Amino acid sequence: MLKLTQNDLTIEVRTQQDLEAETLDAVVVPATEDQRRDLGKAAEGQAWMTWSPGETTPKTIKFMPPTKVSESGWEELLMCYRFAMRVAEIHEIASLALPLPEQVGLPPVEDALAARLSLTIWNESKEHRHLKHLHLVANDNQEAVLYAHWLVEVQSGHVPSPE
Repeated sequence: MLKLTQNDLTIEVRTQQDLEAETLDAVVVPATEDQRRDLGKAAEGQAWMTWSPGETTPKTIKFMPPTKVSESGWEELLMCYRFAMRVAEIHEIASLALPLPEQVGLPPVEDALAARLSLTIWNESKEHRHLKHLHLVANDNQEAVLYAHWLVEVQSGHVPSPE
């Protein structure tokens, strides 16, 4: 769908169907309903690496985005994406699939929030030494086009305003 390169990092916006053949070091997936219930509201916005016996590939990073994005909930959403990417950096992940909001079951976000999330992902990715390939996984072509547009804007220096 879209492929951008900055320094040693390639960022691609794709749908899940386009991702199947890729070899990934790790995937980010939302927490299950049981995990949400067990961890409670305090864990919203957090991310963590899961462990399984043996070396499975891809590894799984769980994150707990808010269940809905309200006036105040967008900050938790941005924080959750930052934390998921930081977990990937801590564990020296080189190739990561990160689902966009609709892919994790959130309703479509407003254009301004999509712009802020694109800027957050762009800025966070510049801080990572290990990450070489970031796949942003969209629910459908409409979501992919929205984030592709904002990533191109951010890359060209048109920083979205935080209003």
